[in-house]
Amino acid sequence: MNSQYSKLEAFIDSIGLRYFKGSELTYYWDAVHSGVKNHIPDESLWPNIVTTLIVADKLRELSFSPLRITSSYRSPAYNKVLAGAASGSYHMQFRALDLIPTSTSPHHLHEVALRLRGTTLHYPNSNTSFVWHGGIGAYPNFVHIDNRGYDADW
Repeated sequence: MNSQYSKLEAFIDSIGLRYFKGSELTYYWDAVHSGVKNHIPDESLWPNIVTTLIVADKLRELSFSPLRITSSYRSPAYNKVLAGAASGSYHMQFRALDLIPTSTSPHHLHEVALRLRGTTLHYPNSNTSFVWHGGIGAYPNFVHIDNRGYDADW
């Protein structure tokens, strides 16, 4: 395994999430679509995903369903070849996740995400908190969340 993958997995694991581990994101950085390979995000982007992961962890708790991460960081070249991907996708900034619930419906997960938006969430093992404002996208098979800093729905 790539040593950068291990380093990023350790970074994510150090957040102290209840339900997610860094290894759940690793596979996606080797994805290939239309001959274009995705890759691991640059280390300067790693802090960008922290609040999105905290939101995902809370969604897991509130939805009572395990969630599978199907998309995290996308390189600009990889994002460009994906059908339907936004040209300014927050995935390219490592601020977004696409989640599939495994024991409830995407509709239910979407409803939970809408209720969670605007609430105060806490960094694990810390007194630090933030109010989540971000994008929520409802799709037939998954839900997109991001930490863009303002509310957006689609």
